[in-house]
Amino acid sequence: MLDGVGFHHAGLSRNDKDLVEDWFRDGKITVLFSTSTLAWGVNLPARCVVIRDTTHHDPLEGDVEMSPLDVLQMLGRAGRPGYDERGYAWVICDRSSRNRYRELLDDGKTIESRLADPAESAERSGGDDPVASDLAVHLNAEIALGTVRDVEDAMDWLETTFYYVRAQRTGSVAEADLRERISDTLSWLIDREFVEKDGLDIEPTALGRLASEFYLRLGTARGFADLAEREELSTFDVLRAVATAREFDSVSARSDEQDAIDAVLGEEAADLGAGTRKVLAILKAGMSGTTPTELRSDAWIIRQNAARLLAALRAIVDRFGDAADANLACRLEARLEDGVSEDAVGLTAIDGVGASRARSLSAAGYRSPADIAEASVENLVAAGLTSGVAGRVRESARDLPAVAVDWGDFPESIARGEREMHEITVETAAGDARAGLVVTVNGVEMTAKDTYLGQTTLPVGVFGGNADELTFTVSIAFPDLPLPPVVRSRTVRVVS
Repeated sequence: MLDGVGFHHAGLSRNDKDLVEDWFRDGKITVLFSTSTLAWGVNLPARCVVIRDTTHHDPLEGDVEMSPLDVLQMLGRAGRPGYDERGYAWVICDRSSRNRYRELLDDGKTIESRLADPAESAERSGGDDPVASDLAVHLNAEIALGTVRDVEDAMDWLETTFYYVRAQRTGSVAEADLRERISDTLSWLIDREFVEKDGLDIEPTALGRLASEFYLRLGTARGFADLAEREELSTFDVLRAVATAREFDSVSARSDEQDAIDAVLGEEAADLGAGTRKVLAILKAGMSGTTPTELRSDAWIIRQNAARLLAALRAIVDRFGDAADANLACRLEARLEDGVSEDAVGLTAIDGVGASRARSLSAAGYRSPADIAEASVENLVAAGLTSGVAGRVRESARDLPAVAVDWGDFPESIARGEREMHEITVETAAGDARAGLVVTVNGVEMTAKDTYLGQTTLPVGVFGGNADELTFTVSIAFPDLPLPPVVRSRTVRVVS
């Protein structure tokens, strides 16, 4: 506070906010600068309210017009009961917006539903079929919940919505048109494999359930499912899929952020728009905890939304792809959350190990929970943990998988033209976990199995073909844990 002038915003501590509010009520502060959040939930009227700008910056939407309800709520703070006979309010806006705000003050704001608004639908679907509206999202959710099981159920559900009530009251949409919209929306959901239809009965697919569970835009869910069908995903594939998700369509990059974005990405993803490259730069930098200062104002909200999208992508890839790609998404999600390197991410699976401890343990040479489980308390203390924490962390690490591969009587060589069958045993000496196991020979997949470890065996054929050497590789990936895949190899010579 200086000369009766104060400020109030979300960055203040709760104690500082209370002091500012008390001083304003007591008249010690006569002019208070505030963000719009002060108007909601705080009984702090003023004799005069000035809204100096009707736009605000949203990390996901860019510069957007303040909602009419927010404006009315702030203007409603003008006039102090018991002190003023009237309050004064001013809205500073562009000349082009002047009449709109006059109408808002004179007539209020009529609330309409956008559940099946065609213009809104086209915008949200990114230029795709305008049927892909919020109606499709909500209808898919109702089908996933089991409350809508056929076309008549869909109409019954629509009649419970505010959209239906307004359509009936205003006469803007005929009953026949509503039925056609429901039918078209169901067809759209069926064509994109969110819903299955058997006669008149409809039920959700696995993709429809996952889209509803993770609150995904349907275009995003469909894109993730298409990504899952690729043979092998890279880190860039996953991050690009998240950055280009429709949830981030409205993110914009300010001119002062361009240099920081280029410093993170270089020439990478040059084909993407500025807003999408900004999201990608925040994700890439966030995984190592080195977000540039210029990008930090929007980084938190973008990372929070990206974490949800990564969790959804992991679940979709796990369902429609393979365990190794799901594990990659899981590791990237953990890296984004904790801001740690690839070398340290596996350590974050240990209960009690966050970003700081993971970095310290990784710097000391530890790479996996198995390394921690085998270490002495003294060595963990030398790596930066206290003795009490070291003991607890080591015990927690012993609850995670420690994988061993037993090659049994696997041969060192085989005669050309010969054929032998062998078994490889994969087991974990510690806690069980769901895993995807794949055996390849010279890079070609031979055997794959999804199971809970435990112990399991994999049949493997050894064939003396044209190659002089056969390199057999066993990969074990955990789709639900941020542990790097366990990879073991054995080479067999082919002799004449």
